[in-house]
Amino acid sequence: MTEEMLARDALERKKAWAFLEAAVRLLLLSSPEFRELCREVLGGGRGFREFELDLRGALLGGAAAGVSENLSALDAESGAPACGACGSAMVRRGTRSTAPLSLFGPLSLRRGYWTCGCSKGGRHVLDETLGIAGRDGVRGTPAVLWALAELAAETSFAKAAARLWRLDGVVATAKRTERAAKQVGCEITAWDESVPTLREAPAETMCRSPDGTGVPVVRRDAGTAEDGRPSKTREAKVAVFHTAERRNAKTGLPERDAGSARHTAAIDSAASRDVDAEPSAFARRLWRAAERFGFAAAKRQVVVADGAKWIWNAAAELFPNAVRIVDIWHARERLWEVGRAVHGAGTELCRAWSEKVCAALSEGRVEDVLRELRRHAGDKTADQCVGYVENNRGRMRYPAYRAMGLLIGSGMVESSCRTLVGAPIACRQPYDFQGIIPLAAFRTYTISYTAPRTPATLSLKRADRRSTFHRTRHGVDLLRAWNTPWPTVSKSRTTSGGEMSGAGNAGRGDL
Repeated sequence: MTEEMLARDALERKKAWAFLEAAVRLLLLSSPEFRELCREVLGGGRGFREFELDLRGALLGGAAAGVSENLSALDAESGAPACGACGSAMVRRGTRSTAPLSLFGPLSLRRGYWTCGCSKGGRHVLDETLGIAGRDGVRGTPAVLWALAELAAETSFAKAAARLWRLDGVVATAKRTERAAKQVGCEITAWDESVPTLREAPAETMCRSPDGTGVPVVRRDAGTAEDGRPSKTREAKVAVFHTAERRNAKTGLPERDAGSARHTAAIDSAASRDVDAEPSAFARRLWRAAERFGFAAAKRQVVVADGAKWIWNAAAELFPNAVRIVDIWHARERLWEVGRAVHGAGTELCRAWSEKVCAALSEGRVEDVLRELRRHAGDKTADQCVGYVENNRGRMRYPAYRAMGLLIGSGMVESSCRTLVGAPIACRQPYDFQGIIPLAAFRTYTISYTAPRTPATLSLKRADRRSTFHRTRHGVDLLRAWNTPWPTVSKSRTTSGGEMSGAGNAGRGDL
């Protein structure tokens, strides 16, 4: 369809909805019963809150009945569908009833059951058309399942169901909410793999900050901690891709462009052997995200993270020419830990020594930092910090990074970890392992692919809200793809991992 035809259809739908709104308004104005109810509110006979809730229930109930009757009648008038196997017309074998949950409340649908002699079983064409078929026992429309999943991603399943009932009047159980969240998350995971990649980077320089954080799990899915005791969490690996073309007006230091952050999060392993034919699951996911967000095509790639070995191993394997930087705030935190262990927490000597070595680190004098740490040889914290600095000294040349106009902090991924898994931890709700992955996918989607209009974003200037990523042609095309509705995915899904080719960039390795 051409853009003119799409615009004409949108205008016709807008007129139809305006006519329906006018019909409801006319019905309420001409109803003497409704006028008496309004008179009771003005006379103090009943509260306005009670009036609002009752009116909402009446309107939603009427809408549910009207939608059910119209859809059932249209399904009864529809012709025989073609069989997907042989192509012949299917035969109607009576009608069957169902009551899927919707934002209006439970619907009461009577739809035809179609069969064909070439195959066993049959089809409900109305269910397939509405997108309520094949949802693993979750009988609900896409809109209500999305609402349940969005609430479940922020709090516990029971609280999510109760919140939806208070806000919209829809009654759902905690188990139904859990199933809805898992189903929607699985569909988003499959949809996310079909998003087109960016052949051109949104900016000349792109940053990537990975990190790991714990997610509470049920006891049967828990692992083992380093001390041998059962662990209550599993590590979720999070990575944030963004651009940093802006400069702070006061300090002149680079800042992350507003609206440019894109996330990926899952619970997968970063371990791999040299004899393995394929990289680790984390490396494959990271590469797909790098291609999708344009990081693989950036001329200058920057990786900012803490000193975890799995982070730098993956960076060296996938992006050998990237500029790798140890987050300066993590390094300073390690030095302050040494100061508290050696000179005592809260003492003036601890503060003076920690500020001295942190200043040396910020100025790039790594040898001076090591000399100060070796003076306290024998202390466990100081010895560990010596190994930390020696292993990462090639990634601690902060004056050179500042001269290149690069970020030297990974605070973005720290806040993303709290945002992605902070709500489940706050509500103390453990998840089973099969439920973590779709929930992580949903939370990643809501953060990366949607931009809610909050008072904070509305207060920003339009030029500040539109980052470099949004101004590029490929960025606009990808945002259009992200803003399209997610499709209904069947149970049989294929995963296109993507071929791991070399990163096209002209960057530099560790300085």
